[in-house]
Formats: sequence, structure tokens, C-alpha cells
Amino acid sequence: MLLLWLSPLLGEAGVPLPGAAATPRDRPPADDACLTCHAALGIGRSESGRAGSVFVDAAELRASTHGGLACVSCHTGASSIPHAPRLGSVACGSCHAATRDSIAKSVHGQTGMATGCAGCHARAGGHAIRPAARMGMDACVACHPAESHDYQGSVHGVALAGGDHEASTCKDCHGPVHSVIPHHRADAPTNRRRLAQTCARCHADRELMTRRKITIPEAYALYARSVHGRSSNPKAATCNDCHESHRLRRATDPASSIYRGNIARTCGRCHASEARAYETGVHGAALARGVTAAPTCTGCHGEHLIRGPHDPASPVAFSGVTTTCARCHEAQGIRETFGLPAGRLSTYQDSYHGLAARGGSPAVANCASCHGDHDILPSSDPRSAVSARRLPETCGRCHPGAGARFAMGPVHVAVATPANPVLYAVRWIYLLLIFVTIGGMTLHNGLDFAAKVRRHWRARSGAAALRAGAASAEVSHAAEATAPSGVMRWVVRMTGFERLQHALLAASFFTLVFTGFALKFPESWLFAWLARLEHGYAWRSLIHRGAAIVMVATTVLHVVYLFTPRGRCTVRALLPGGKDLGDLIGNGLYLVGLRFYPPSFERFGYIEKAEYWALVWGTGVMTMTGFVLWFENLSLRWLDKWMLDLATLVHYYEAWLAFLAIVVWHLYATMFNPDVYPMNWAWITGRVSEEQLRHEHAAEWARLVAEEEAGEAAGESKADAQDPDEPGPAGAPAPPA
Repeated sequence: MLLLWLSPLLGEAGVPLPGAAATPRDRPPADDACLTCHAALGIGRSESGRAGSVFVDAAELRASTHGGLACVSCHTGASSIPHAPRLGSVACGSCHAATRDSIAKSVHGQTGMATGCAGCHARAGGHAIRPAARMGMDACVACHPAESHDYQGSVHGVALAGGDHEASTCKDCHGPVHSVIPHHRADAPTNRRRLAQTCARCHADRELMTRRKITIPEAYALYARSVHGRSSNPKAATCNDCHESHRLRRATDPASSIYRGNIARTCGRCHASEARAYETGVHGAALARGVTAAPTCTGCHGEHLIRGPHDPASPVAFSGVTTTCARCHEAQGIRETFGLPAGRLSTYQDSYHGLAARGGSPAVANCASCHGDHDILPSSDPRSAVSARRLPETCGRCHPGAGARFAMGPVHVAVATPANPVLYAVRWIYLLLIFVTIGGMTLHNGLDFAAKVRRHWRARSGAAALRAGAASAEVSHAAEATAPSGVMRWVVRMTGFERLQHALLAASFFTLVFTGFALKFPESWLFAWLARLEHGYAWRSLIHRGAAIVMVATTVLHVVYLFTPRGRCTVRALLPGGKDLGDLIGNGLYLVGLRFYPPSFERFGYIEKAEYWALVWGTGVMTMTGFVLWFENLSLRWLDKWMLDLATLVHYYEAWLAFLAIVVWHLYATMFNPDVYPMNWAWITGRVSEEQLRHEHAAEWARLVAEEEAGEAAGESKADAQDPDEPGPAGAPAPPA
């Protein structure tokens, strides 16, 4: 019927009708002949048995890529008119063989989703064939409407719509248009294992990043070094897991997966339990209320360069957690805005936990050990790990047996504030004691040094030194009368057992001082090497406690020694008396020039006595507080926490007092004193010369001389009474020690 209706037109056009004889002039019809029918609007496929229009827009055809081709170049079945009711499919591959082969291997060619070439190159399957580059999103939108819609709202799609021709399009990520392969293939540019490299084509191009003013130009480089980028897990997060494949939006867009309020949910796709814990914690709840300053996943873990918790450089590594928390909790603006308590970092760092953590200890508690990591709750919440109800349980994880009394006191203790009156008072008492004691020692030794330097100068310069000569005038006459001329005599000052005690005490004391201050000042160059041993405080702690055992053992040896005859004599000589006060006053007058000669000291003057009894006091205090801190689990079972804080405070300041006293008082007297410089060798040899004894302990020397003279007189009397044939004494006894 359609052909009969068209017969007048076909005849006028010179097109043979059905049944007409062929002529030599028969040839493929021209395009005008085809358009005679197909240019008519509403023309359909009534005889073909298929619905739809076969209308061809002549202007659109001529403007297309194929505008210079004849119709029969593609529709080979229409080489004669009238043509068959149903023409075969257009074989684009006859001209585009390479493209045909590529498509056959692509995802479009290997699935039932292929729409034919016109599906991508022509709008609505028409004849307006255009290159895919000119088609833009139209080439993909027909089959991928959801992805196309997401892309148009993305940062790339918006840039492209705004005329930015450098914005990424489908082919930049999925590969050449005719060679798109499924993402599950290992060689696909959108495969999980290769997606980061695909994004890096643009995001690792430093020139492009600079030109486009990309906020994070090193995003790919940072990701490649992250725990995700280095992971061998095929499910490890890659770019599209966080930024989403097609819905990639700016971080300031509330619909973005990396918008601050959405980050926890984005990370929760892989870390579901952590995300749930975060949302129940104080930080997640604050962020949900609109507090944008509240930390989220990236605030602690980082963004692209996310490191694992076992990486020492990670902000959530054991040694880095405190610094990470302090970025907010020590920021003045954040604290003032949200009413956070101040001094949390400083009080932690001053505690044993903080000191050990600063030195790299991998076992000591940090912020997360007590407060938790993701489900952090305020202490007022009964569910919180630091609530009064749960604190014994929390501390008990590291300190088994810690009693409920431990939880009664404050955890973050600032000893320098009146909020803790006992600690505050003890600290100021110690500071005053150190100032007065060490200041007095410094003044005393400074005057002594100046006086002795003047005396030595006068003696070396040959000037008359009346005061220096008067200082020992009386004893000099006695010495000249009793000491043989030109003979150097020695007196035992320390026995071998006493020297052993001194050596053990000195070694253990200075070891304790060094390893103790290494805990307090781990960043100092003097102690940093010790902190680095075994990546923590294993050696420091062992050495410190070993030295403590040696000191305690030495104390026990000394107590045993005190029950020996010489020990009893020594302790009697060390007991302070009225003469010591007089010697202190007299020596002070001498040092300031108000007296011509110093007092005559006994075996132990006020200098040695003060040092000995200070040592007894300090050893007792340090031993008691040290054992309280050493056996902290037992201490926590019976003592309130403030008592451990007090023990820590006393232990620290007593160490300073003892160390400064040894340096200023003892080392001056035995090393830097001009009379003995560079050293008093008695602690090694056990002996001092008679001249040194006469000069330093004139009263002791006079007593020994008197005893020697008495012994000689008694020997002579006995010799007179003896039979002349009996042998006399071998000689005068050496002065006793």
C-alpha cells in the first residue's frame, strides 16, 4: 500500500516501479532518491513489521561526519529501489575495522549492553554521526544515566560545564572510548589496584596542580606512602573509596563524602566498628551537633598520608598520641571556646607516664590508654573509662590490684597550684630548702676559695703573710719539735673496707642521678642516647633499679660496719656537738677576714658531719619513696593516689638536693679546694700526709702527736725499768688512724 501511494512520486523521479524492466542505465540510487521517501515526516515501517519512524533529517545528515557519503555506503541492502522491506544492520566495521576490533574486546562488546555505534555517535540513534570527543557526556548518558548525573554535579563535571577543558571526563578515567574494559580486570585503569595511578595522571602532574591551584598537590605521593597505598590487601582503600567514583565533590560541599560531617561515615564503610564507637563518643556527638571544630577521623589519623598505629611516624602511634590530642586540648582558642580544662598536657608530661612516654617507652600509658581512642566519653558519663566507677578497672589493666582508694584523687595533678595543697606546700618547702642549703654552701665555699687563693698567692709571690702564718702558728711549733726533719710521714684516713663502701656509694649515687634525670629530661642531648636504647626505657629502668639495689646493699654494709670497733669510734666522732657550732662561727669569721686563724678541727669537722648526716637523711628518704614508686601496684592497693604523687615529688626534689649538695659541697672539698686540687687521693690510697692532716684537722693531728709522745715516754720509762739484756721496743708506733 505504501509503495502504491508513493508510485507517482517514484515514477516522476525516474525510479523504476516493481515489475518494470531494467535498463542499462540502472545504477545505485542517489541520495536524493532515498530522501524522496525518507525525508517525509511520519514515514514508518508498516510493511517491515516493526514500529518506529524511518525519517531522515537531510540537513542533519549533511552536517554529520558521514555527510559526504552516499546512503548506500552504509545501507548496502538499498542498492536498488524499491529495496527490501527489512535491511540488514549497518556494518560500521567495514570502514572502521580497527575500531570494530577494539570494541569487540571492550566491556561494551563483550556484554549484552552494546548499543551499536550510533548509540554513542548519534543523538537518539539518528544520522547525526559525530566523533565521541564532540559528543561529550551525550555519548555515555543514554546507558549510564545515574553515573552521568553524579558526574555533572561533581567537581570535574562542574568545571567542564564551566568551560574548563582540562577537567577530567569519562575517557580520562575509563580509558580510550572504544577500549573501555571492566574494572574487575587487572589491566583496567579503574581497577582497585590501578585506580590511584589513574588519578595520578592528573594529580601527580605538578605543573597541572600548580596551574589549577589544587589544594593538595602532593595527594598521590602522600597516599602512595600511606598504610592504604602500601597495603597488599586487595580491599585496601583507594581514591574512590573516600572521594567516590563519580560524585567527587569539594570538601566544603555538605553532600561530599569528605565533608567534615560525613568523614566518619565514609571511613565507616571499611571501619564500621570504629565509626560506631566514634559516633557514640564525645567527639562524634559534638560534630553531630554542628561543632565543626570537633576532631574527626582525619583530624587524628591524617588525610592522604594515613599511617598505621605501629608506624613510629604516625600521629596515632603510641609515642604520638599525646601530641595529637594536645593539638586541640592545649590550643587556647579551643579550650576557651568549649570550656576544656587547661594543663592536661603539662600534668601528663610531668607524671611518670608522661616522662616515660617522652623518652620513647612503648609500655607506659598515654591518653588513649585511659580515655579510649574512638569512644571517648567525659568522666561524668558512667560509661567512660575514666569515670570514678570505672577508673580502678581502667588503671587495673596495667596495675593489677589497684584499689578503689586510688580513684578518689585527681589524675591530672598540677603540683604547682594550690588546688593540691599538700603537694603545693611540699614543693615550696623543697624549693626553699634547696635555695637556702645550696645557696649557703655556695657562699661558704666561695669565701673559702677566695681566702685560700689569696693565701696561695701571697705564699707564691713571697709577700709577708701575717694572717696566713698565724693560722697554724701553735701547731707548727709542735710539728717542728716532734716531726723528724725532711721525713714525710703518712696517716691512715680510710681503711680498705671504708674505701669499698665509698666506691659503691659513689658509683650507685651518680648512676641513680644520671638515669633518674634521664627520665625527667629525655629530650636533652645528655640523656637522649639512653632513651633510644631498645626504643624505650628498658635499659634505663633496669640500670636505675640496679643502682638502687647497690646503694641499699651499701647502706646495709655500712650499718654492719658501725658495729665494729672502728665503726663505733667513727660514729662517735661524727656526732654533732657544741664545738661544731663554735667551729662554724669561727671559720666564718676567718673566711670574712674578722679572725686571723681558722679553728682547729677534730677528725671530722662540721663540714664532714653535715655531709654525713645529710647523706643518712637523703638515703632514707630516697629509699622509702623509691620503693613506693618501684612497687606501684602494691602501693596503689593501700595508698591514695595523692600519696604516690607526693612520693614522686619528694623523690625528684630530694634527688636535686642531694646532687647539688654533692657537687657544691663534697666535690669542692675533695677536688676543687685549692689545698687539695686536683684531688684528695685518700679515697683511693686511704692515706693522707701528716702535713695535710696537720693543716686540715689540726686538733686531730695534735691529739695523735700527744698520743705518740705519750707512747714514746711510756716506752722509755719501761726501757729504764727493764733488764739491760732484754730487747727494747722496735721503734715508735705509727700514729693511729
